[in-house]
Amino acid sequence: MRLEWPVYVFTAGIFFLFAMGVQFVSLGKTAIVGLFVILTILYAWVAWVMVKRKAVLELHSYQTCSSCGELTPIQGDYCMMCGAAQS
Repeated sequence: MRLEWPVYVFTAGIFFLFAMGVQFVSLGKTAIVGLFVILTILYAWVAWVMVKRKAVLELHSYQTCSSCGELTPIQGDYCMMCGAAQS
């Protein structure tokens, strides 16, 4: 399953803000820990969205092979189990 681009942009933006905050801004240890906690909470939310949409669990779409009946990724031209051509 494919996630929409806003989730990717959101995640990249959070990492970018954290990197900029640590790298270029003179922050104390408390501020860095605070940013890390916020980053962790936001990233956990993104992971929850991905799990909810089954994006983490289903990296490929699968189809049943017409020859052997096993599941094989839909992107391939041939079955990964028996080698039969996929339609």
